[in-house]
Amino acid sequence: MVSLPFYPMIVGVVGGVLVGLLQKHLGRYPTTIEETLGEFKKNNRVSYKGRIGKNILAALVVLMFGASLGPEAALAGVVGGMITWMGDHLKITFEHKDELLKLSIGTMLATIFRAPFAGISEVFDDKHPFKMKNKARKIGLYAISTVFGIVGFLFIEQFSPEESVFALHFSTTIQWEWQALLFAPLGWLVGGIFGWIFLKIEKLTNKIAEKINGIMIKAVLAGIGIGVFGLVSPYFLFSGEHQLLPLSKEALQFSFFNLVLLGIGKAILTNFCFAFGWRGGKIFPAIFSSTAIGFAFVSLFPYTPGLLVGVVVAASLTMILGQPYLSMSLLLFLFPIQFFPVILLSSLGLGKVKNFVEAKHAETSK
Repeated sequence: MVSLPFYPMIVGVVGGVLVGLLQKHLGRYPTTIEETLGEFKKNNRVSYKGRIGKNILAALVVLMFGASLGPEAALAGVVGGMITWMGDHLKITFEHKDELLKLSIGTMLATIFRAPFAGISEVFDDKHPFKMKNKARKIGLYAISTVFGIVGFLFIEQFSPEESVFALHFSTTIQWEWQALLFAPLGWLVGGIFGWIFLKIEKLTNKIAEKINGIMIKAVLAGIGIGVFGLVSPYFLFSGEHQLLPLSKEALQFSFFNLVLLGIGKAILTNFCFAFGWRGGKIFPAIFSSTAIGFAFVSLFPYTPGLLVGVVVAASLTMILGQPYLSMSLLLFLFPIQFFPVILLSSLGLGKVKNFVEAKHAETSK
């Protein structure tokens, strides 16, 4: 009889074999949001014949066997294929298909992240200049996405009556401490640095994966990695969505060192899984790992903990995603509404700094 402590290792290896077989025989599935949008811009369509089922099957295997990844990647591919199918049958123009695809992905994000304003954030995060008339039209279009996101959010709430960390709430138990204002800038800096570390880990794991030949070998190695991390703590497994609530209740009982290891370890496993063939979304794991770092910061400076954690997570997530409005919209339903102005400032400030640094780097590299 197999000893229970080694169960995560066995599951990880079995999952690695299955992922390797799927990668070998089906291809690089599930597709990511970036790949879906890139394919659409290049070909004016997203191929759907024979691909929707592959996206769903590959995503199910990746998610079922404990990968530190989320479902949004596969869902974006499915949505893109369905929008193209609609365009083929309804004779929708390219411009309208483009808007419909982004609207649909925005609604999808709003629903799975329980963040209704994720849909409308795209128009504000768009770095390409456009006329005010077009901007007003886009805002109106994505407002529709927001409405459907709210409807989807309320609909899902009816099927998940259990306590959830993703809920719009006004806390009456916050203990406001003036020291939090002193340490908020430091928390913002810590969040930005951790986001930068997350992206560096992503590049490093991609380089390591490029040097290893064999789809099956890489998939099994990732499965072993999942098993090893699972033996250390179940917090490392899966996307982190359902672990956020337990973490928020237990985090202050952990040591600073353990919380830092949890945050960095989650970032390593997420990028390791993706680079080695276990493909999926990184938004949920990024939120979870950033939250762990936020609690590590609060363990040193325990002043209005929720506020400081929000500052850290907002800065980190903005650095990782590069989209301040999307970041703040995702966090609106994660923290008490009283903290949102500070989260907004943290996201927008980090976004401005990141754009400035990238612009300077581009100038010096010419």
